[in-house]
Amino acid sequence: MSDGSIEMSTLHREGLAPILEDDARDDDALLGSENDLEEASKLVRGEPGIWVWLLVVSAGISGLLFGYDTAIISSALLQLANPPESSPIPALTVAEQSLVTSITSISALISSLCSGPISEYGRKKAILAAAIVFILGAVSQSVAGSVQGLIVGRFIVGLGVGAGSAVVPMYITELSPAHLRSRLNTLNTVFITLGQIVAYLIGYWYSHTPFGWRPMFLLGGVPAAIQIGLLFFLPESPRWLIQHGYVEQATSVLARIYGIKQEASNAADKRMLSHLVRSIERGVRSENELTSTSAKWRSLFGKRGNKRALLISGGLQGFQQLCGFNALMYFSSLIYAMLNFKNPTLTSLSVAATNFTFTLISLILIPKVGKRRLLLYSVPMMALGLLTAAYGFSHLPSHEITGASKTEPPNTTDPSSSFYAYVILFSTTFYVASYASGIGNVPWQQAEFFPMSVRSLGTAIATACNWSSNFIIGETFLGLMERMGAVTTFVLFAVICIIGWVGIYLGYPDTEGMNLEEIEALLSR
Repeated sequence: MSDGSIEMSTLHREGLAPILEDDARDDDALLGSENDLEEASKLVRGEPGIWVWLLVVSAGISGLLFGYDTAIISSALLQLANPPESSPIPALTVAEQSLVTSITSISALISSLCSGPISEYGRKKAILAAAIVFILGAVSQSVAGSVQGLIVGRFIVGLGVGAGSAVVPMYITELSPAHLRSRLNTLNTVFITLGQIVAYLIGYWYSHTPFGWRPMFLLGGVPAAIQIGLLFFLPESPRWLIQHGYVEQATSVLARIYGIKQEASNAADKRMLSHLVRSIERGVRSENELTSTSAKWRSLFGKRGNKRALLISGGLQGFQQLCGFNALMYFSSLIYAMLNFKNPTLTSLSVAATNFTFTLISLILIPKVGKRRLLLYSVPMMALGLLTAAYGFSHLPSHEITGASKTEPPNTTDPSSSFYAYVILFSTTFYVASYASGIGNVPWQQAEFFPMSVRSLGTAIATACNWSSNFIIGETFLGLMERMGAVTTFVLFAVICIIGWVGIYLGYPDTEGMNLEEIEALLSR
């Protein structure tokens, strides 16, 4: 094969030359030397510019809000279950603890389903709406004077979290170059884990403050306010711009993403931008064929590729929650209090730090190992960690949780002399590390599976699978621990991990390095 053929093959792999035959003559007129093509190929495979990182970081604050909410409730429950005598809110029962925790999942489920139509008015506008709603919820929680008021505030926060969790990955996917998409989407997950660390630090800071749960909830609105300010500097998704006829603006955004100065661009740069715009326009033409919501539903469930995309993304999102991770995030302080660790919130912080660290590691591993292989390697390790935790619980005198009010079970030995308490701590930490390396990251890259014609709808439904499964875990975990015991509960989660591994092995494709159109073709086979 000639050098020129190699270079053109590279362009095809990177998604820069999906050219129709009737466009070939015009493209040849733009074609410069072979060196021009080689430089364009190097450019598209290079590192993203600082501008791209800033865009992803600004949008990723929604992930931080998501993580903060999942973790701050763990610290707040310890205080809400043991309030001072002057508290207007009486000690929460087990049922009330479960409802306060899980109600955000219900509202997040609702808003994630609505995020598809809302995002059609603009990805930026949808992110802005989510941030505003989150602030309203943070304030409502912090001033609550009754259990009902607290539940309402938690419900409002869930609306913001659910919308952000659905729209931001889609925004990042549409903004990212193909070969960097996985890494930039993982950065959004890094923000989720960072939010969890921040929540545990704030929880620890206010752990001995009367009514400390009020500032815990209120401070969650600060990142949302910062995001609102940053949104004024974010561009709209280039795919959304082309979809709505703003081709020049989209071309300008794409040029900045790839570091091209339009006024001084060479032939290879112009060719690259032309290919990118044409590729997106073909997706837009497909989108425009589906003018009604009912037509989009028929397309999503009527085409083989779309059904397969929904099965994969929805299945992964459900598995991400049903494997039990957020049970640990929501109730880790209760678990470690039951094990009689002196500061359960600080102990929970070590687990959150592990989650953050291994999410960063996955940022490096995903491009090198691939998403499919990483899932196949990490999920069995999750099952091993859960089974080891169950083994540790089986050797403790007391291994049932009946709520935060029982923070010191009478028969639990001090962790300084309890080998099995530390077995549980280390095994759950190992489980979290395995989770963060794979299933904690990969499902949020779901937007790449859907063609633009059904992307907003498919992403919304897949995210709804996450939140509905999240609700099941939040609502049932304490009940399972009370009725079945910790050993059976953790074994159950391990079995779910094994079932999930089988599903990944049979149905999850390797899409690393493919552009969105190539992924669509793969799923349609």
